[in-house]
This record gives sequence, structure tokens and C-alpha cells, in this order.
Amino acid sequence: MMKQINRFFSLILLGACLSGMFIPSLGDHTAIVVIISLAMIIFSSFFQINLSLKSLMTDFKISLLFMIARFVVLPVVFFLVINPFNSISASIVLLMLLLPSAVSSPAFSVLFGGKADLSLKILLFTSFLSIITIPLILRLLMGAKADVPAGNLFLTLLWTIVIPFLLHLPLRRIKPVSSMMHRYNSLITLISLCVLGVTVTAKNKITILENPGLIGIYAIASLFMYALMYALGYLFPPREDHSIRRTLAISSGANNIGLGVTITTLFFAGKMNVYFIISQIMWVLILIPVRHWLLKERRSIS
Repeated sequence: MMKQINRFFSLILLGACLSGMFIPSLGDHTAIVVIISLAMIIFSSFFQINLSLKSLMTDFKISLLFMIARFVVLPVVFFLVINPFNSISASIVLLMLLLPSAVSSPAFSVLFGGKADLSLKILLFTSFLSIITIPLILRLLMGAKADVPAGNLFLTLLWTIVIPFLLHLPLRRIKPVSSMMHRYNSLITLISLCVLGVTVTAKNKITILENPGLIGIYAIASLFMYALMYALGYLFPPREDHSIRRTLAISSGANNIGLGVTITTLFFAGKMNVYFIISQIMWVLILIPVRHWLLKERRSIS
């Protein structure tokens, strides 16, 4: 069963997101369902990470440089370049680039010829980095445009990242629990992502239906954004081993779009939230050409 889930992961997730158009909104309960779904995804992902000091220090330099360049410097630079022309687009790009690596990025690294251990470290580091960078950089750069209580945003990140991490620590020492989480990680992630996708789509289906032209623009823009993010990750270390470059491409492009949907659902209602809902669908679709590209690159090297 797990093999079939991994095989049709993207198709199932896409279907779940689209099904939200036909399901009643949960209204005021949307926020709590979204937070629980994301927390469950991240909780499950932490069981996949080797927390030994030796493992965390391997490839530490490239991880640190990549993390600073991709998840701190790049978002700021892109915002400052785009903001004079279009402040809304600049805000969307800023949040897109600040989002940490996706919980599924290590699995993609294995499938696409990357290094799972490196991907896991970047996932861990960027997840905790985002607790600081997202509230701080949004407030510093967007100012009054970001009508987001920094304290509430910090608490959201605390509940979705820090609390799941702390809860998993004692449980990972219990072998039956740890084995179960390893075995069913894909299933837990898929179910939680489907719940997240259905819930936020249902909440925003009226906005989506009222702006059909905007949906096409958002879809094209998010596909372009993802292509750029994957390319920047691959080009970041031109002299590194190709397996590392593939890993950084995945860690850069496969971002935690679920967190972006959660943040915009709670704090950026309207068109910005719709953009991230569409981006969640495009996040799935972009995997098709990315998988073809990275596997072809891997075969050409070997």
C-alpha cells in the first residue's frame, strides 16, 4: 500500500485540493484544522531525521551557506527589487522564499538522486530558522502592509514547528512508535496535506470562483516561481558534487507551501491566500518536469 501511496502521492493530493471546491467551508473552525494538519505533517517528519551530532555536522558548511543565501538573503533582495513596481507581488514572493523546505523534500531527494541526510538537515535547520525570519522579516520589510500580529504569527509557528518537535523527542525513543512513524510517514503526510488542501480550498472557493482570470495568472506566476527556486538551488554550488546540487535544488524548490497556506489563511485573507492555494496545486504539478529533469541529469552524469 505504501508503495502505491508514494507512486500516486501527487495525483491524490491534487484531487484533494480540487475537491475542496465541492465541500462546505468549515468557517471559524478552519484555522484550528489547518494548524493541526500542518503540525501533524511536521511531527511525522521529525521522526525521519537523525539527530546525532555526527549526522548534523556532516555537510554543515554547505548547509549553513545555502540556508543563509537562499532563506535569508534571497527573499530580502527579491522583495527590494520587486516592491517599487508592485508591492503585492513583492509580498507574495517574499513569503514564498521565506518558507522552509518541505517535509517531503528528503523523500524527493532519495527519488531524484540527491542526498537524504543533507536534505533532512536543511529541513530541520530551515524549519527552526523560519520561526525567527518569517515574523521578523515580514515586519521589517512590509511594515504596515503586513497586518500581522508578530506575536500571533510567532505562536502559530511555535504550535506548528516547535511543539511537534518537542513532543516527538520522547516518542522517538519508543521503538514501536518510531518504527510506525517511519513506516507510515508518507500516509500520515498525505492524509494531513489532503485535509489541509480541502479545508483551505473550501474556505476560499467563492474568491476563486469570482476571479477565474486571476487564477490563471496565479498559476503561471507560481509555476515560474517554482522553476526559478529549483534552478537557483541547483546553481548555488556550481563546484559541488551533482548529488549535492540535486539536493539543494529540491530543498530550494520544494518549499513548505502548507505553512504558506496556513499563514495566509490566518493572516492574509483574500487574494494572497488564494495565490498560495493555487501554488499548492502548482507545487504538485511542477514535480512532474522536475523529476524528469533531475533523473535525466543523473543518468547523463552516470
